[in-house]
Amino acid sequence: MAARPGADHDLRIKLLLIGDSGVGKSCLLLRFSDDSFATSFVTTIGIDFKIRTVELEGKRVKFQVWDTAGQARFRAITNAYYRGANGIVLVYDVTDESSFANIRNWIKNIEEQAEKNVNRILRHG
Repeated sequence: MAARPGADHDLRIKLLLIGDSGVGKSCLLLRFSDDSFATSFVTTIGIDFKIRTVELEGKRVKFQVWDTAGQARFRAITNAYYRGANGIVLVYDVTDESSFANIRNWIKNIEEQAEKNVNRILRHG
């Protein structure tokens, strides 16, 4: 996506973190956006996002990283955020086999809700 004239960036990229509850999506978000790590676990309610602007190949790239709630009751909210996403990071917990098995359900959800050409990355939390 191109930036607006006068914007503080040249490019904006919207990324979603998708996966079951408790797999580490919020930790990945904090590490990327603030270069920090929280040892306590707080469940995301609905959706949260952070912004980080980085310089890549002489361009200022503004990343909007959206942290989605993994609980089933928030999936309807999450579905609205698929629209306009440039990339989706599917996150699972290497110590929880069911979170990896559920990646199939998340992929199905992406295929139903996201744009066909959205980039996808599989990442353990």
